[in-house]
Amino acid sequence: MIVALVLAVQCASASALSGPSATNSSNRPPFIAGQCAVQGVTGPVSDVNAQAGNGTITAGLNQAATVTVFRYPNPSYFNQVKYYASGRDAGGNPVGALPNEGSFAGILYVIGEKTRFAWLRTWTHTQRYASPDTPVVVTVFRQPVLGLTVSDTDLATAAPANAFVRNFAVTRDPGSPVTDASLVYYEKFDPIASKVRYAPGQDNCLNQLNDQQLARYDSQTQAIVHSWSGIDASTGRPSSVGIAFGWDTPANGFEVGRDGLDPLAPPIGPADAYNELDASHPSLGGATFEAGQATGALATRLDFRPSGTANERMIIAPGPTPQEALQVLQSERDRPFSSELSAVNADWTHWLSGAVLPVTDDQAVRDDALRALITMRLAIDPETGAIVASADTQAPYGEDWIRDGAFIDHALDVAGYHSTVTRHELFEADAQTAAQNPDLLRPPGNWPMMVYGDGQPAGPIPYEIDETGFGIWTLVDHAHYLPAGSVHTYLALVYPAIARAADWLSACADPTNGLQCQANEDDSFTPSQTLHGAGPVLLGLRSAVAAASDLGDGSAQVAVWKSRALALEAAIDALYDHTQRAYREQPGNSSAQPVLYTDGGWLLWPVQLHQAADPRIQGEAQGVWKAVLSSLASSSGGYEGKALLGVCETWAPASPAQHQALQNVLHTMATGFTTSTGLFGEFWQRYTPGGPVVPLNDMPHVWESALFYLSSICIDGGR
Repeated sequence: MIVALVLAVQCASASALSGPSATNSSNRPPFIAGQCAVQGVTGPVSDVNAQAGNGTITAGLNQAATVTVFRYPNPSYFNQVKYYASGRDAGGNPVGALPNEGSFAGILYVIGEKTRFAWLRTWTHTQRYASPDTPVVVTVFRQPVLGLTVSDTDLATAAPANAFVRNFAVTRDPGSPVTDASLVYYEKFDPIASKVRYAPGQDNCLNQLNDQQLARYDSQTQAIVHSWSGIDASTGRPSSVGIAFGWDTPANGFEVGRDGLDPLAPPIGPADAYNELDASHPSLGGATFEAGQATGALATRLDFRPSGTANERMIIAPGPTPQEALQVLQSERDRPFSSELSAVNADWTHWLSGAVLPVTDDQAVRDDALRALITMRLAIDPETGAIVASADTQAPYGEDWIRDGAFIDHALDVAGYHSTVTRHELFEADAQTAAQNPDLLRPPGNWPMMVYGDGQPAGPIPYEIDETGFGIWTLVDHAHYLPAGSVHTYLALVYPAIARAADWLSACADPTNGLQCQANEDDSFTPSQTLHGAGPVLLGLRSAVAAASDLGDGSAQVAVWKSRALALEAAIDALYDHTQRAYREQPGNSSAQPVLYTDGGWLLWPVQLHQAADPRIQGEAQGVWKAVLSSLASSSGGYEGKALLGVCETWAPASPAQHQALQNVLHTMATGFTTSTGLFGEFWQRYTPGGPVVPLNDMPHVWESALFYLSSICIDGGR
């Protein structure tokens, strides 16, 4: 997906504002004309190593447990925290976030008569999931000179309330010089409840310009409440959000102030708590209110008696209004953390209890397959059933692409979550442009480039021909997993959408070569005519014909679909190169190179151009296999799962040597191509020759996760 780069350029031209310079120790330019301007130059840079969530709340944490993403009320919108990484250093570590961006904790401590302060993220730290089958994140910080260890357990609660909970266990060694200490929680949230049609990014790309915020300290609840109210630009309706921050125990210090580091933030108002704590005499000033770009910090005193360990819980409670956020905060204060943790564990145990998992002794593969299923669930909008490409915001992929969704739905069907897929397919059918859902930007029968979780068009490209083909396929493919008695009922509901798309694809033909017409393909603004579009169009037409057969539709309309599918198949076959034993683009497209790796992978599956035994398909599979091995050994790549899955489906049943080779690649991906917690990014890079792989953007990338899961089942079988 390359939409992020284009949107960045658009944002840059729309945000040419100036502001005072500021000292910046994190390699981000002191002046940024909209954060997306930097993204347009450097490319999307995610700083997410682990993800916690429950569908309503989705939080991304970096390796030091800074909250860098906080989606609420769903994984599609809105990102409520301000954090922006603008590049990577020589080792691949994200840089550019201003020091006060995100949300994180520190300790105010006393040694002798001197009070000092330290942010936990500056200590030695490790991060893991509490178990392979939950999105509960544990980060342990250690400062041996101070004799302090902090274990931070992060989770999004299960019913009855929605909150994000950070439970800190602070242990003081017997010989520690620290005589007194307070835990301080800092937040640079950026509440918003508005999004823009055809241009995602208002909640991250333009959040420097978001000044409709209020932050206050509520003395009755000893909480900081951060809020926004206004008009949702995409719907034109009033919208609001509130987020409350509070400890379980009484606060012994607080500060609500301005953003003291962003050069675009007004340089007036109470001090930023980050600067107060970073001073030679750290303390919190006690200011109670700020409007516009606001920050907040709350402190609570640690009681190490009698065990040497103090336990404190920070509750981050969102709601549609500040009052409702405070109600959530109070309700969670009444629940002990052990109860919250037990409820989360029980919820995920129940959800995963019937899931199909790979039959393998490779623990890394099994754990990553589990993590992929968790990732898919956390990408689902609980209100509508939409499934986003990633809850991350760099790039802004919190939208539903029907292309990604086709593979994600297939993975969920393979795993056994058929009712979830039915709901998503009905959402997709409703999102298609039709007489009852008109849009001047695209002809009926096509889908928007991408849609928000509420179905509003989100991308600037009107439609993409490969998505139209995959849209038909996913609507039909799901029927294969339904009970026989339900197939007809389901297909009857989605058949109008299938027919509209098949009619358009049948008409969109190039009479000069038999291929599909010139159209946008895969998030490109420039219309093209390649096998990237041809394969999915053929798959869509074949799928429409199959659905017509199941429903007993033998009309002339279906005969047109059949005829067009045969003509397109012949046009694709005309591009087969017997000397290369592979399909290649027509002259003028990509130097007419053989189509291998990702496009070749899905030509093998799910397009399945010909039977696997066909020599042309076996030749293509060999070329794709060599290409994926080459990619994994290179300095950068992405989407290897497309190729791996296509080869596996073509080789099935694989010979012992083929099976071992497939397993080796799967193991390599599971152990070396994810974050330290097992999350896949969309792309990856090695910053030193032969060095470790660094996932680049949108961790976890849901399509990549689904491809890995499907590959693991294809290679090792599932039960």
